Amino acid sequence: MARIARSILGAKAQIHKLIGHVTGWAVKKIGAGDAAQAFADELASNIPLPTDAKMIAVARGVQVAGIVLCVMDNRDLTKCECFIDLALEETKERLQRILVAAKSDWTGLARFTSPAIRSGSLRPDA
Repeated sequence: MARIARSILGAKAQIHKLIGHVTGWAVKKIGAGDAAQAFADELASNIPLPTDAKMIAVARGVQVAGIVLCVMDNRDLTKCECFIDLALEETKERLQRILVAAKSDWTGLARFTSPAIRSGSLRPDA
């Protein structure tokens, strides 16, 4: 299941890469220089596509199904590849949101504490 999810996400990345290369090639063909070609390639490969959300949803669904199978089989989740992949990706996304918040407003970092800390039932230094 983890391999299937990785393949879906890998295909999404390859589609973006292909679109970037084609755009860079087209820009070069109309006479733009290397810098413009590289810029067009990078820009086009990073623009969200209509299929992105669907591909991510399918991959996450496959990962969740894999996690359910691990749980049903009484396997340790720290050894479940679907759980590991999903946890790592979600951690990266959350960390990125924290860093963006820190960059724009250090005081906004408080919203990233756990609900237990916010309610006062758990001290952050405990």
